[in-house]
Amino acid sequence: MLKRFALALPLLLLLSSCGPIIGQLMKVSEGVKDFRVTAGDLGEIARARNILVAGPFAREAGAYYIARGDEAGMFFQEINNTGKLDAELYVGKRYGDLTEMVSSLRSMSPGELKDEVDLPTEPDLVLFGTILERKTIVAPARGIIMRVGYRLEFYNPATNGSTVIEITVKDHFRDCVKLVVSEVLRRAEIAGEA
Repeated sequence: MLKRFALALPLLLLLSSCGPIIGQLMKVSEGVKDFRVTAGDLGEIARARNILVAGPFAREAGAYYIARGDEAGMFFQEINNTGKLDAELYVGKRYGDLTEMVSSLRSMSPGELKDEVDLPTEPDLVLFGTILERKTIVAPARGIIMRVGYRLEFYNPATNGSTVIEITVKDHFRDCVKLVVSEVLRRAEIAGEA
């Protein structure tokens, strides 16, 4: 009996340590995977002070919502948490045609947006988002790791111009939006200084 226990103990220890080791190895592959500015100027984001986050975000085929409308709420919260910008959240119809909501907001001037959405100040930019992809995996001893891609359009209602960014990140699911916001603002500051 003691001999069996002595043989089983090292095997049990080996198997129980694999999860944390694999989980930590997966951490090495996390971070910003892709960042592209497809239109506009990142410096415009650095010059903004007030952003209206419009939700719910759209989604491409193959992407999915965690909960419709929550993505915009997470961006709103993380933008405000940075202390660099003041964000307000507008969630239009949770169901139905998102293109109608986007075109309606695009047709308004900053003053009209302020009145229509009942904002304290006129927004410098309106953030429209699209979820391009989302994949999740369970990492042993770490939790859920998510790879998510966004197309973020920072629309300027005063000039009718847009800065469009496509970004893909891989991180713990609760930190993905935080990573996206910090990376966009970091690169915008660099572009604003240039």
